[in-house]
Amino acid sequence: MRTSAQVIGELLTGHPEAVSLQAEASHCLALARSSAACASQAFDAAQAARLGYEELRHRLDPRRVRTIGLAAGLLTLTLVGVGLTLLDAIELSVVLGPVRAVLPALAAAGVWLAGSWVAALATRERRRGVCVTAGIGGVLLGLLLAALRGFSHQNVLFGTLVSVLILGLASAAAVLMARMESSSLFAARWRWQRTRAAHRAAVRIEQGDLEAATVATESWLGLVRTRASVLAGEERLVQETVALAIELLESGQSHASLRRRLPG
Repeated sequence: MRTSAQVIGELLTGHPEAVSLQAEASHCLALARSSAACASQAFDAAQAARLGYEELRHRLDPRRVRTIGLAAGLLTLTLVGVGLTLLDAIELSVVLGPVRAVLPALAAAGVWLAGSWVAALATRERRRGVCVTAGIGGVLLGLLLAALRGFSHQNVLFGTLVSVLILGLASAAAVLMARMESSSLFAARWRWQRTRAAHRAAVRIEQGDLEAATVATESWLGLVRTRASVLAGEERLVQETVALAIELLESGQSHASLRRRLPG
C-alpha cells in the first residue's frame, strides 16, 4: 500500500506534466494571494478617503446646499466674467473708445466679480447688512454706467438695458459662488474617486488571478486524483492524496523542495 506522500512523489518524478502543472498552480495561487492583499489595501484606502471626504463635507456643507461642482462652477464663472467684460466694454466705449475701453472693462469685470464674491460670502454667513450694502453698491455702479451714455448724448435706454444685464450677471455669479463647493472639498472628493477607481482596478485583477488560480489548481488536482485512483484505488487514499496536494500548494514550496520532502 502506498501512502499519499509516495503517490505525489511518484507523480512528480514520473509524469512529464506533473512538475509544470504543480508549478503553474503554485504560481497562480501566489498571484491570487498577492492581488487579494492589494485589493484589501485599496479598499481600506478608498474607505479612508471616503470617510475623510464625508467628514469634511459635514463640516463645510452640513445641509448640502453647495451642490455645484468646482470645475463646472469655475467654467461658468469664466463665461460670466467674459460676458461682464463685453458688457462693460460696451458701456465704457462711448467715453473711452472701443480700443481704450478694453483694460477698464476687464478691471470693471473684476470689480463686479469681487462684489459677487462678497455678497456670496455674506449670504453663507447670513450677514444681511453686507448683502444689502453690496446690492446697493451694484445698483449705483450700474446707474453710473448707464449715465455715461447720457453724458455722451447716446441712447440712455440702451445703456440702462446693458446695466440691467450686468447686474443680472453679477447676481448670477453671486448665487453661483454661494452654491459652489470649496476647493478643499473638491480635492477630497477627487481623492476619494481616484482611490475608488484604484480599488475597482485591483478587484478586477484579483478576480482574474483567482480564476486563473482556480483553473491551474483544478488541472493539478485532477492529475493527482487520477494518479491516486490508478495507483491506490481506495477512495480514502485518493482523498488524503488530494488533501496533501492542496496543503503542499498552499505552503508555496517549489517542486524541487517537494520532491526532497516526499519519499519516492
